[in-house]
Amino acid sequence: MMGYTQEFAAWASKNPDFALVGLALLGFAEACPGIGLLVSGAVLLSLASVIYVQGLLTLPEIVLAAMVGAFLADQFGFHLGRSLGDRVLQSRWAQTKASAVARAQNFLIRFGAYAVLLGRLLTMIRSLVPMLLGVSGFSPWTFLWLDLLACSIWGAGLAGLVLGADALFG
Repeated sequence: MMGYTQEFAAWASKNPDFALVGLALLGFAEACPGIGLLVSGAVLLSLASVIYVQGLLTLPEIVLAAMVGAFLADQFGFHLGRSLGDRVLQSRWAQTKASAVARAQNFLIRFGAYAVLLGRLLTMIRSLVPMLLGVSGFSPWTFLWLDLLACSIWGAGLAGLVLGADALFG
């Protein structure tokens, strides 16, 4: 693992703009419906920490890139759910993830609008909540504003974790 991070740091130092885009893509991937179940937020945190500790990008740049990716993935998932409706729940993908989908639906029923905020912070259901809220007919404008707030809280948490990693390894 250490060799990989050193190689990444060397590459990122020569390509800081690509590193910024890469962080946004990782933020998108870990929150994207389907893909987000396979991509761990730990990868995003690790790479963000390496970039920060190496001084390749500033903390605001790192956090903003990750937040933009996460916000776009949430919006994509929400509108995908709105456009596909119940077909999402009947898909082969949803059937293979039936237990995760059921947990997310129970969460939505139990917490309603708070699901937007809590769903962003709970990694197990992060990529499912926006899509299921879209399927449920949740207001797009309400989702947009709550998701901006949720991504901001999540970004602040990411910043704290990156600073913590810097204190440990920097």
